[in-house]
Amino acid sequence: AKKYAVAALEQACVEFLKKNLNSENAFMLLTQARLFDEPQLAAICLETIDKNTTEALSAEGFTDIDLETLTAVLQRDTLGIREVKLFKAVCRWTEAECTRRGIEVTPANQREVLGDSLGLIRFPLMTVEEFAVEAAQTGLLEDREVVALFLHFTVDPKPPVTFSDVPRCCLTGKEQVVSRFVHIEHRWGYSGTSDRIR
Repeated sequence: AKKYAVAALEQACVEFLKKNLNSENAFMLLTQARLFDEPQLAAICLETIDKNTTEALSAEGFTDIDLETLTAVLQRDTLGIREVKLFKAVCRWTEAECTRRGIEVTPANQREVLGDSLGLIRFPLMTVEEFAVEAAQTGLLEDREVVALFLHFTVDPKPPVTFSDVPRCCLTGKEQVVSRFVHIEHRWGYSGTSDRIR
């Protein structure tokens, strides 16, 4: 449709893809939307990824995306996922990218294929435990970066780091449980007052 400039068919294709968009194929469709210059479809794909980030990153198509698409996603403030899980997904992507390029999967090569996009991972949003167990041991970060981040986690006032600490989608890196009903009674009573859950 694009090749022969059949606008009506282009629109029909986009509508079909919108109706069939889900977290499983969001990254694959995002890559296609960017390739064929369909900004409206790309925006809808990004919204789907924001709402279902964990599922979208777990889908098979995630590791097949190109670096530009990965970069566009890492720049977003609206991803609904903890940073340590995002980092793990990015590590999976770097392994797949090394394989695609026919190079050995080593920390140096993983950092190389990631390029400047490594700076988009918000390490300060991790807890010190998550950083120590996951990110610090991968070898993707240089020693000076690891030291700077550990100082950021442990010293007050916090020294500046090159990685952003702006929360994504109001997530601070810590899971929180909100218990709406602390006490529940199994009987229902009505005494002329407003109906309510006790």
